[in-house]
Amino acid sequence: MRGKLVSTLVMTLMLLGCAAGGSGGGSEQAAAAPEQVALSGGAPGGGVNAFNPYMQAKLPNTREFTSEGQQMLGAMGGGQPTIEGEAAHRKNWREEIYPVVFGERTAPHEILVLLNFANPKSAEVWKAVTTASRSLSPKECKIAVFANSTENYGTDLMGLAIWIAHSRPGQAMPYLTYALDRWNEVKAAQRRAGSVKTFKNEYDATVQPTDYPIHYAYLSRVKPPVPAQDELKVAKYCYDAGNVNMYQTTQLCQYYGVGELPAVIVDGRVLGKVSADAILKALK
Repeated sequence: MRGKLVSTLVMTLMLLGCAAGGSGGGSEQAAAAPEQVALSGGAPGGGVNAFNPYMQAKLPNTREFTSEGQQMLGAMGGGQPTIEGEAAHRKNWREEIYPVVFGERTAPHEILVLLNFANPKSAEVWKAVTTASRSLSPKECKIAVFANSTENYGTDLMGLAIWIAHSRPGQAMPYLTYALDRWNEVKAAQRRAGSVKTFKNEYDATVQPTDYPIHYAYLSRVKPPVPAQDELKVAKYCYDAGNVNMYQTTQLCQYYGVGELPAVIVDGRVLGKVSADAILKALK
């Protein structure tokens, strides 16, 4: 099934010789702390909101074509493909390329969270982000999440975060906490059992044969739960959406010079060390 679900966007850009590279998700209103961080009034520069399809008509494209690729496009009467053009046929394409899990989509300040589910540090980084969010105003700052997992199953897990963001507004952040923690728990349990697997698919990410895969287990936790007859449809969407988001993650990494995931980018600046305090300080 996976072979048929590979993103049309990724295939198109790769086949045309792109150089190799190094969302109406509802606003999620996290509980704010009594004292919120006071942010500057105007939107800062330095690349903030550059990848936000709700604020930019044309998004950065870091994959440049070879001369041969340009000639092929011209011969076919076409132009250079863009993420907004290639993904626009998908109903929720904005959520897929820019999934906002906290705050208003057009809030001037921006926190971009780039995850690698296969890196245990991602859970720690995400915890710092959620802690910082309690001190933020959704009208002033938003959080968007991207993932490019070195183990394939991370694609499905990120896809479910996107689905939750637009289908169950307000529930994506708790899901990501669960998914990242559960990933690490399963790896630890497999290690204790003496057989750690690479999570190529959902069934690699289990301990006992009777365990539900991580994202299937969460379908009954969202409110309202996903009906049993819709689970397969949602699972298929998760994989497709995760692939589109994965492509955007590589774009962000190149654009902002991110060499390793997880990473957090605050108002266009990559944080050297991620903590809740560091995130809030970078926003001031």
